[in-house]
Amino acid sequence: MPDLPSISQIIRSKRKSFSLEVQPDGQLIVRAPRAATQADINTIVAQKASWIARARARQASHAQLYPPKTFTPGEKFWYLGQQYPLHLVERRHPLLSLNGAFTLAHHAQAGAKKAFIAWYRAQTRQNVQRLIAKYQAQHGFKVNALRITSARTRWGSCSGKGNLNFTYRLCMAPPEVMEYVVVHELAHLRVPNHSRTFWAEVARLYPRYQHARAWLKQHGHLLTLD
Repeated sequence: MPDLPSISQIIRSKRKSFSLEVQPDGQLIVRAPRAATQADINTIVAQKASWIARARARQASHAQLYPPKTFTPGEKFWYLGQQYPLHLVERRHPLLSLNGAFTLAHHAQAGAKKAFIAWYRAQTRQNVQRLIAKYQAQHGFKVNALRITSARTRWGSCSGKGNLNFTYRLCMAPPEVMEYVVVHELAHLRVPNHSRTFWAEVARLYPRYQHARAWLKQHGHLLTLD
């Protein structure tokens, strides 16, 4: 297959179907059933070659329009759907805080991205834990474990063991969008697919989900540090 798109990573699991993901830097991640052979994977990738090319072109276009953060004074960063400018201050601790603007300790500027990721991780965990507790109390969901990840293109995921994963970037989104993503993954605890039954469950839990979902599709690419 001379025109086979390059594959950066293959992740095998107990899943029954294939999933392709093109990351912002153009890398292709293939999620495949554990029993899938390399030939099976190559066939799927070849069938999706046009889609992969379009996705890579779209990611390249986004990279030109929205270059990576430089963490310089005045640059704006997202939190709960709002953008706040960055100021540098002379202090030891905390390294990063938010009070009308993001303030970063001057000595930490070289490690600013790491400081922002740590801050976003903590905020996402806090907000997601609150939302999970709310829906557990109202609807009896049972979550085995919560993990905050560094996923660049996936907002959340749900494992067959009842583990929920969310990217640290989630708290950049408006509160209603964050709630939709949490509800989406909670619904997967009961319906492990995207059938009509699944979307009916999402609508039952969060009737306003369509507005939040549309916002995420339109603006989600902006919520990044890369």
